Amino acid sequence: MKNFDDYKTLIEQSINILGIDPMQSRCSEPGQWLLYNGDTEIYVDLWEQKEMTGWQYFQPDGYTLNIFQVLSPVCYLPEDEHLQKQLYEEILENNLNLLFASFTINKSENMLAIKFRRICNSLKQEDIIEAIESVGYYSETTKDILEERFGLHRITKPSE
Repeated sequence: MKNFDDYKTLIEQSINILGIDPMQSRCSEPGQWLLYNGDTEIYVDLWEQKEMTGWQYFQPDGYTLNIFQVLSPVCYLPEDEHLQKQLYEEILENNLNLLFASFTINKSENMLAIKFRRICNSLKQEDIIEAIESVGYYSETTKDILEERFGLHRITKPSE
């Protein structure tokens, strides 16, 4: 079984294959990287899950789980409750069509995001690349569709 450092190395090798310098994309915490697809932010995370949470469908059996996640903020949620309801219905319906990703809402930051998450067991380079590319693709195309349909404000790369 691989450990955190093994998966960290695998993720950095995968980021490098995408033509991105993993050292340049590292964040302040180990196991965190920030990538860009144009102006679209893509967060890549790796962490050790040591304790059971109420949302896990399984109990870790005396070992630490390594979790891999890719997340990209899409847009801010609408203030209007009627538009929120329409948006929620549309994204829930469209979750069915997404491959290697799903919509999620972060109410505390008032945003819609696209995410991929899985346990690292048997994680391969192709899985990492597919997750990063699909989350980036869906985030970028969703921004255009929702901006046009609901007049929502994109979340984009901060100006430098």
